Amino acid sequence: MLIEAGPKQAATRRQQGGGTHRKSTELPDLIFPADRSWLFSTLWDDDWTCIGGSTALVADLLNDRDLGTRARRVRLDQDATPPGHKAL
Repeated sequence: MLIEAGPKQAATRRQQGGGTHRKSTELPDLIFPADRSWLFSTLWDDDWTCIGGSTALVADLLNDRDLGTRARRVRLDQDATPPGHKAL
């Protein structure tokens, strides 16, 4: 299901029964703006988050004081699974 919504509407939709095992207050599994210039993905069966976007956006995330140590650049042809990840 694809729904066009702002942050408040998306949170309301999840509370109405988003259908995943996560808490009802969490954000949707996939978020992107109308122009599709970036992507935020935390799928129901992943325990990590992927953020995709321009080279500048990725560089900003990698250089961020808090996120940089937990971020890594992944090419389109690479598996985004974090190194050393063990399935639950």
